[in-house]
Amino acid sequence: DNHPLSVNIDEEKALVTATLYPYQSVGFSWMKYVTDQDCGCILGDEMGLGKTLQVITLIASRKGVTNNPSLIIMPVSLLENWRREFEKFTTGIDVYIHHGSKRTGLYTELLKHDVVLISYTTATTDFSMLTMVPWDLVVVDEAQGIKNPDAQRTRSIKALPRRAAVAISGTPFENHILDVWSIMDYVEPGYLGTKKEFEASYSDDIFGAEKVESSVTPLMLRRRVAD
Repeated sequence: DNHPLSVNIDEEKALVTATLYPYQSVGFSWMKYVTDQDCGCILGDEMGLGKTLQVITLIASRKGVTNNPSLIIMPVSLLENWRREFEKFTTGIDVYIHHGSKRTGLYTELLKHDVVLISYTTATTDFSMLTMVPWDLVVVDEAQGIKNPDAQRTRSIKALPRRAAVAISGTPFENHILDVWSIMDYVEPGYLGTKKEFEASYSDDIFGAEKVESSVTPLMLRRRVAD
C-alpha cells in the first residue's frame, strides 16, 4: 500500500496532523511501544525517510502523559530546521531553542517548555543545569556524534536524567564496531555489556558487525530508501 496515512494525535491540546506513509507510522508506533516501556531505541532509517517527523509524532503523543519536557540534542546547524518542523507539523507544543549568549541560565525556565532544542556544544557547556531537569525523552540527532565513548560530550549526554532515550542516525554503523556499542550504551545502558566485555566479544570487522546485528535488532529500527 503506497498511499499516505493521515495520523492525528490530540493529547492535552497537542496536535499533530501530518501525512505519514505506512512505514513512518510503523516507525512511530514502534518507538512509542519501546519508550512506553521506559526503554531506549535507535531510529536508524536512511536519509530521506522522514526520521524527524516520526520523532516529532512520538513526542506529541507523550504530551499529557507526562508533564516533563523532552530534550533534543543535535548539531547546531539543525536547530532551526527542527524548530520549523515542529511549527509545521504540530500545534499546542511549546518549543524553545536553548542556544547563544542570551540563553537562560535557570533550569526552571526550561521546565516551562514542552521541547528544548540544544546543540551538542551547549549540552556539554550547560551540563550541570541540564541535569537539574527530569527530562521525559532525551533525543540525540545525528547520533554518530556520540560514537566515541571516551569523549566528554558522550559522557555528559549519557549522564542526563531521562525516562527514555532515542538516538537518530542514518549511519549507526560508521567506521568501527565500537560506534554502535557507544550509541546502544546511551539508549539502553548495559544492554551490550561494558565496553571491555563488548570488545572481547565482537571483532572490529564485518564478522563482528554481523554478529552484533542480531543483538541490537530489538532496539534498532532501520529501513532503506530502496525498500
